[in-house]
This record gives sequence, C-alpha cells and structure tokens, in this order.
Amino acid sequence: RSKQWYQRRVRVMIHLLIWFHLPLMIYCNLTGGGFGASYSWVSWTEAKTVAAQQDKPIMVLLHKTWCGACKNLKPKFANSKELLDLSEQFVMVNAENEEAPSDDSTFNIDGGYIPRIIFLDSTGAVRPEFTNKNRPDKYSYFYPSAGEIVQSMESVLESMKSKQEL
Repeated sequence: RSKQWYQRRVRVMIHLLIWFHLPLMIYCNLTGGGFGASYSWVSWTEAKTVAAQQDKPIMVLLHKTWCGACKNLKPKFANSKELLDLSEQFVMVNAENEEAPSDDSTFNIDGGYIPRIIFLDSTGAVRPEFTNKNRPDKYSYFYPSAGEIVQSMESVLESMKSKQEL
C-alpha cells in the first residue's frame, strides 16, 4: 500500500473523529454532561472571577465520564428541584475529565476519588470543612444522593450568612 493510501486513511479518520466527536462534546456541554442543562454551569477558569463579582460560594463537581458512581449520581442531581433552586446561590462548576482543576493540589484534600464535590468561598479558597456529614469514612467529599448535596449547600450558605452578620 502506498503512502498516499495511508494519508487518505488518516484524513478520513480525522474527519470522522471531528464529525462524530464534536456534536457529542457540544451535547455534553449543553446538558451539563448529564448533570442537568438547567444549571448555570461555568468553567473552572472563570469560576473564581464570577464568584468574586457575584459574592457567591463555588461548588465544584469533579467527575469522569467512565465512572460508575458518577453515572449513578447524574439523574439524581439533574432531577433535583431543591438542588437546582439552591444552585442559583452558587457558582456551579461541572469539572468533567480534563476540565478538572487537577493542577491545583488543594483539590486533593483526601485523595483523588470521584465523584467529589468541593466547596470554595467567594474568594476562591477551598473550604475543606464542608463535607458529606453522612460519611464518616475517608470519602467525605463523596455524595451519592442529591439530598446529601443539599445539606452541604445549606451549610455553606448558613456559614456565609453568619459571617456577613458579623
């Protein structure tokens, strides 16, 4: 087989990859990667700026497309009206795969397991005290249900409220 034949094959493969992968990437962004299209997701790179401008805490959802526990959490997260309502008081970051702030060691609070939800204040400082209080084990940033996420979100907001009253 000639060099031209291989070059043609490579071009075809690249075109196929672009035409099939690009719509999937767009779909995932529009649907929040399965975690809900109704949420006002922002990227990690813009989260700190938005949080400072709006004086809101940040909630970072770290997950991977191949993760079974992440897949189980998606419909619970996406279908929770209470979580959606509370999310309006947060800067929401949906950090999937390579979008995760992996270069920031402050996110490796208790390991690199997924999914994890980590809260930051409006200055962008990680608030490690906000964990899933229903998990006394070493996976304290793992939330298997929307109700547990809501509890932590309410704790974050209560903490912010009490600091503003001082």
